[in-house]
Amino acid sequence: MREQISFQELVDKVVNSENLGKGELSVWSGYCAPEDILGFLKGWDLETMPYRIWEYASAICFDRDSPPKDVNLLQKGRLFGDGGDLELLWVGGSFRWRFIGPAGISPPHGDFQAQDYWETNLHVRFHCYNETALLWGEHDGHRWYDSRVGGAVLAYPVEGKRVQLRYRVLSCAGQVEFVWYTGLEEWKEDGNV
Repeated sequence: MREQISFQELVDKVVNSENLGKGELSVWSGYCAPEDILGFLKGWDLETMPYRIWEYASAICFDRDSPPKDVNLLQKGRLFGDGGDLELLWVGGSFRWRFIGPAGISPPHGDFQAQDYWETNLHVRFHCYNETALLWGEHDGHRWYDSRVGGAVLAYPVEGKRVQLRYRVLSCAGQVEFVWYTGLEEWKEDGNV
């Protein structure tokens, strides 16, 4: 059954959302040399960001509380939870990184070219609202599988038949500026207990 989308409900969701700015969010970015990436990651409060998505040249791995298996093949990384969202992207010989999370968090000390977003965007305010997205695959009791991506090895660090990603959308002047992944959890629909 298809659900009709109400434009007014979408507008109300944004208009009535939290309004956050400097003092309510930490937003940082910078660069990190590949040989320093493991030390850089250890400098964050990883207990508050327990979920991992590691994208390699040949695979995407969803993990929990684990470092990347091979930094030499790492293309992207994402460490996330209620304590923040740290994103890594391999660009021209180094990792570009971006962090968004609760106020008062600073990046680890070191040569990571850290830039505080609020130094140049002092008066920006974001509308912030929560969303979820259903991930590929269904657990059949033995493995995760989805015929639409039959060759993909699906594995999620969450119990349940289906998994959803929780995230916060931060927009300004009608444009999405940041997306903060906050967690993975079992997806439940009405009657799916």
